[in-house]
Amino acid sequence: MALNSDIAFKIGCGRYIQERNAIVNNLKTELARFGKKPLFICGENGYRVASDKIKEALKDADIKYELRIFTSTPCLENADELAAYAHENGFDIICGVGGGVLGDAAKLVAERADMPLVQIPTSSATCVAATPLSVMYNRDTHAHLGSLKLMKEADAVLVDLDIMIEQPSRLFWAGVMDSMAKLLEINHRLQKMSQSDIPVGFDIALIISERIYNFYDEKYEDLLKAVDSKEITKDFELAVFYAIAVTGVISGIAKGSNQCALGHRFYEEIRSYFYNEAKDFVHGELVAMGNIVQLCYDGLDYKAMIDLLKKMGLPTTLSEINIPVCEETMNPFVNRLCASGVINDSSNESKARVRNAMLSVYK
Repeated sequence: MALNSDIAFKIGCGRYIQERNAIVNNLKTELARFGKKPLFICGENGYRVASDKIKEALKDADIKYELRIFTSTPCLENADELAAYAHENGFDIICGVGGGVLGDAAKLVAERADMPLVQIPTSSATCVAATPLSVMYNRDTHAHLGSLKLMKEADAVLVDLDIMIEQPSRLFWAGVMDSMAKLLEINHRLQKMSQSDIPVGFDIALIISERIYNFYDEKYEDLLKAVDSKEITKDFELAVFYAIAVTGVISGIAKGSNQCALGHRFYEEIRSYFYNEAKDFVHGELVAMGNIVQLCYDGLDYKAMIDLLKKMGLPTTLSEINIPVCEETMNPFVNRLCASGVINDSSNESKARVRNAMLSVYK
């Protein structure tokens, strides 16, 4: 669900830099383009893996800055509090440092503060750093509230390959699956559209998503070797670029949620109703499981997806993410998926089809 109706295409980010030692090499210069006093909003892991690089990059710069650890959730209340803090203390740039939740939070703070935004992702588990929207959650319950379309893209994204190669392998593969989901979900959306209903740009989003899907499928063994050996190969560089930058472009072309279907809706239901049970699993891991449901629903080879996820070390069943396997968990999934815009059909026939798709992970 989008929380506003901004119709503009916002494709990618203003500047995208990806290389080894990207933070030390480029942070000072990039910050100087946008302001003089940055507030770094860091996730705990983001601070751990990137703070020393940030300090080294700025040690000889005449720049005052603050590294502030953020442990809550992206929501308007948190964003407004941090925006007020930034204004009260003379900051003029917001910098997000961390994973998906942190990236969404930083985008929201920059939007509410009306300040430039520099993103420093510390994993490739999601394309958040280069997407023009913020997913929001209830501050107290963590329930998914929808996505706020932002008025502009990030001003710069710095991707440090030395950090990316050291990320846990499950985060790398989560990003791969989040990217691969785009093709499955766009194809699902297209099934429901007549030629005249297809949005401008959706055909290009499909072509890009096919390229991404085929790359990951063809290069799986090579990527596995690179990730296991911690070697930054050309294929690894491309894999990170596709996961963050190019998947972000797809989101911008599709204007946010238009490219999402059962995989992401499955994720949203888990975050809304089973937050505590699945809190230790990241966005891409849950979307990956939703890919199984998507393929089964569309009558495609979901068993091959299960085999691939198992090889990647990602969960494939509800019990693996600590969700009880019982009617009390099945019924909310079926009812809400059928009522969503992804399916929009709550007939008995539709519910039976969704229930059958859910059985693919209902173990």
